[in-house]
Amino acid sequence: MTSTLAMSPTESAAPAASRLVALDAARGLAVLGMIVVHVGVTRELSWGDPGGWLSIANGRSSILFATLAGISIALMSGRERPPAGQQLVAVRLRILVRAFVLFVIGGLLTALGTDVSVILQTYALLFACCLPFLTWTPRRLLLLAAGWAVVAPVLTVWLAQVIPGGCDWNAETCSGAQITDLAVLGDYPGVVWMTFALTGLAVGRSDLGSTAVRVRMLAAGVPLMLLGYGGARLASSFGDVTASDWAQLRTAEPHSGTTFEIAGSLGFGLTLLAVLLLIADRLRPLMFPIAAVGSMPLTVYAAHIVAIRILGDSVPESEGDTLLAVFLVLTVAAATIWVSTFGRGPLERLVTGISTRAVRSR
Repeated sequence: MTSTLAMSPTESAAPAASRLVALDAARGLAVLGMIVVHVGVTRELSWGDPGGWLSIANGRSSILFATLAGISIALMSGRERPPAGQQLVAVRLRILVRAFVLFVIGGLLTALGTDVSVILQTYALLFACCLPFLTWTPRRLLLLAAGWAVVAPVLTVWLAQVIPGGCDWNAETCSGAQITDLAVLGDYPGVVWMTFALTGLAVGRSDLGSTAVRVRMLAAGVPLMLLGYGGARLASSFGDVTASDWAQLRTAEPHSGTTFEIAGSLGFGLTLLAVLLLIADRLRPLMFPIAAVGSMPLTVYAAHIVAIRILGDSVPESEGDTLLAVFLVLTVAAATIWVSTFGRGPLERLVTGISTRAVRSR
């Protein structure tokens, strides 16, 4: 989606193109990572077992995807120069309509009845919730994100215990209204995930063409990983983390929604994005196939869920790795051919067309 955005007149074409390819490549890796989680055989992540290395995608891919949502919002709303006045109203309307369409598509994919926890409705919720913050500076956004990373996990534990029709926090199945599941109880709780969207919005408001900004992202990402995963390992040594909902706040397990997971996985995403931005100028042609996936993420994401629905339980678990390899190869090949031939993906065209018409009809 980012690859279709126009450059400002003062931008150099080559650096801007490299930056957009890097963002699309990051988004492509996020989508492919979610396919790995949904299709591959689940193994415990262990650095001593290469067979389990793909499990690094669990949780981190969707968090990277949510962070990139914030960056996309920034790119749609002026990049380093937020809009004002009537232009701000138009941008907010366009983003809100996009959120609505994404929510509907997410609902349709959920209705297919697969075992996949569809992220698109939370993605849409993040789009809508970011609207009040479009004019904030990167510094203010990062300060809010940092504070929210500490407050939100505690808030979700408390809310899960007191809301009507709720359930134990981080439970496998939860009852209650859909908006409650989206905000608090699901695999992608919007209350917690706003941290990633706000961080992404701050990153997108920065000059991503600047080497200094890229280095600062790397310098922030690595310590965040160490703080999140190292802190969780230390905190988990003080008693049983499964003893209560509150005790689980000391872990960094995928989809735990804790401050430790937020720090670790967000740091992972920022580090990966910084590296891609740093190498994009020289390796742009090599990155194109993965970037092609990332330039049509909605289409690819929806297609893989439809494919899972069609296959159903017909594939034995013992063949999961073979199926995953087929999924990944076909996805990258199809996206590369489509983007080279037609440009934007069909669902991306649909969302853009609807949101553009909505603004024009005002």
